[in-house]
Amino acid sequence: MTDSELENTKNLLKASILRDLPPEEIEELARSFQSRHARPHEIICREGDPADAFYLIASGRVRIFVRHENRMEREISLRGPGEHFGEVALLTGETRTANAESLTETHLLVLSKERFDHLLRDYPDISRDFVREMRGWLIKDQEMIEDEADAVIRASRVSWFDFVLVIGVSVLLAITFNMSNPYGIPFFPERLDPVPSIGAVEAMQDYRQGQTLIVDAMPNNFFQLRHITGAVNMPMALFDIVYLMSFSEGDKDKKIVVYGHTISRPYDLEIAGKLLLRGYTDVKVMEGGLSAWEAMGYPVEQKVSK
Repeated sequence: MTDSELENTKNLLKASILRDLPPEEIEELARSFQSRHARPHEIICREGDPADAFYLIASGRVRIFVRHENRMEREISLRGPGEHFGEVALLTGETRTANAESLTETHLLVLSKERFDHLLRDYPDISRDFVREMRGWLIKDQEMIEDEADAVIRASRVSWFDFVLVIGVSVLLAITFNMSNPYGIPFFPERLDPVPSIGAVEAMQDYRQGQTLIVDAMPNNFFQLRHITGAVNMPMALFDIVYLMSFSEGDKDKKIVVYGHTISRPYDLEIAGKLLLRGYTDVKVMEGGLSAWEAMGYPVEQKVSK
């Protein structure tokens, strides 16, 4: 092993994402990483750049941020030794969604896209760790958006007159557009074929036999408070990530029951519809949602207050 590979091995042993790999596999992996040194305040990668590499920080600090059209910057995170960045674009196949800037003299270990793909193929546990990490970020973003939305709703004071005026002007503009456009836009979207329903008792029969995957369509904060034992949480905002983690492309005949609260039934139906579009043939929505399940005394996990 060369001095460079030995140094890479020492640094990879400190990497959080590789913590579960045995030392001998890390030694083998060290041959694939290249060293890069960044000067203070050097831009390592930019928004819109092609996703061509994955980065591990051996020493120094890196700032991840986005820049808006008005040139205002929003800092996303600070990364230090043992941490990593650049994997999101590689996993999604999109261009870079943020900028990375070194704050100090920084030593990076760089893995090319081709080698990164091999890493995920050869070590599937690492792939799952990346997906869990992304899911955690999305949950935090969702909670932040929900808090901001609540604040906006509490702060708004729209009168009934303003509300009716906005609706009236919108309808008038829609009618005018449809009259002047031969194709027009329908006022109400076409309804999809209805998703089959299932009662709590029938769902429980399959549940006891281990034949059914239970999917909770509620936002994560509600899921954490109370959910059916063994359910998979799949809020609409996280559908693609949870699908990648919890569903097998080769098991399209598996029974799936989607539930939520009665008031969230449109979201339950939308999640079920997405699963049907993905090719699953036996997807149903539970009538009455979580309330119906609890009313029958069926097993529920509940967050314990401290």
